[in-house]
Amino acid sequence: MKASNPKRVAAGRANRKLRGPITGAGRQRLRETALANQPWRFSTGPRTPAGKRKAAANGKTRQIGPVSVREAKAEVAGVRSLVALMQDARDAIARQAQGDRPGGESPGAR
Repeated sequence: MKASNPKRVAAGRANRKLRGPITGAGRQRLRETALANQPWRFSTGPRTPAGKRKAAANGKTRQIGPVSVREAKAEVAGVRSLVALMQDARDAIARQAQGDRPGGESPGAR
């Protein structure tokens, strides 16, 4: 999070003191304005494929390096699943080899 400028914070507090707290009438006026304008109807996010691409690219501006953390994790996940499959195959071959030996002893036991 960005550090606050102390001068701006002090100015904001001074302005708030000048205006005073929100009254019941002021709160009602804000409520009526929000209901009349209905801003939540227009905050749906991008709808077109071009808009979605542009929104996805927004996160790339502050990213360090060419690949995001999410993309890197996705790439590593594929490699990890391949390594897990290779380990399972190796273990299955080792179990099969133990079954073929007389007495079922392991290859390193001799």
